[in-house]
Amino acid sequence: MAARWWWKLAWRLATLAPSGSDKSTLAGKASLDTVTSLTLLEGLRDSGNREAWERFTVRYQPMMLAFAVRLGLNESDAQDASQETMLAFVKGYREGAYNRDKGRLRSWLFGVAYRKVKDIQRRMGRERVMADRSDRSAFLGSIEAPDAAQGVWEQEWQRAVLRACLAEVASHFEATTLKAFELYVLEGRTADGVAEHLGISQNAVYLGKNRVTSRLRELRRQMEELW
Repeated sequence: MAARWWWKLAWRLATLAPSGSDKSTLAGKASLDTVTSLTLLEGLRDSGNREAWERFTVRYQPMMLAFAVRLGLNESDAQDASQETMLAFVKGYREGAYNRDKGRLRSWLFGVAYRKVKDIQRRMGRERVMADRSDRSAFLGSIEAPDAAQGVWEQEWQRAVLRACLAEVASHFEATTLKAFELYVLEGRTADGVAEHLGISQNAVYLGKNRVTSRLRELRRQMEELW
């Protein structure tokens, strides 16, 4: 179980439904977004392509919001940062600022998101400095260093990929199979203990574990390429 940490992270993410929703809602709405980044970007060239904008928003805005929050913004300011990032990205893309041959989409998005968060932090910092002139440079300490911020961005990107994979898995396996996977792989219980607890055979525990693991790995590879 050397890779158990990965599955634990994945499963925790699967159970963290957005505010106002629950696990069953997450599973019920599961639909793997298999549109490639290139296809999505081509759609965004057309300002009237509402479907492309909606796909872009659903796919990327949650990670932008989480990124901004983790860098210290409150929810309201993080919403502003994510909206500004989305608009700046699309505007820059339509003007030819993004060259796919010079880097991955996720890297360029990070640059835009990071600058927007810094802009808001600086504005907040100036407001605090105006209120308290005893330390005019104190607000600069709240701005995350680029390397550290990029690490946060990568974590949020991976979380988004995992959520998409797990939502798809949850919609294609029976509840008993998923529970067996959780108990056996994540909690490290014995196969016979899991089988007895769920009223299934040990062989069903092994088969379920292999099927879920295989599907998750397959989906993760696919999503890494598509996104």
